[in-house]
Amino acid sequence: MTARFSAPSANAAAIELVRQDAIRERDAKIGQWFRNVFRAIAEYPRRRRVMDELSMLTDRELADIGLSRGDIPRVFDMPLDRPSATIHALPAQKPKAEKGQVEVTFRSTRIAA
Repeated sequence: MTARFSAPSANAAAIELVRQDAIRERDAKIGQWFRNVFRAIAEYPRRRRVMDELSMLTDRELADIGLSRGDIPRVFDMPLDRPSATIHALPAQKPKAEKGQVEVTFRSTRIAA
């Protein structure tokens, strides 16, 4: 009995391309995960310091900037996948601007401390 060897089919080549793309995507995701973890570890002391400074403010000072003591933990999103601090502003209510007035809206603002 003789074995037949044939050139790889077009289907096999397409499968190999898909496999290679999947491997590259997996490797990129793993690399991104490690970068996010290391960035979060490196930035945690700075973010913690900012939160501690907010905690040291008096209730009056917090009210002046539009926060209450209970808002401090919610002001900063601190998951590992988002290392930069994000302050969330309340959605602005759209008052009817009168003639000669300017309408101002607030959005989430990223800060660096």
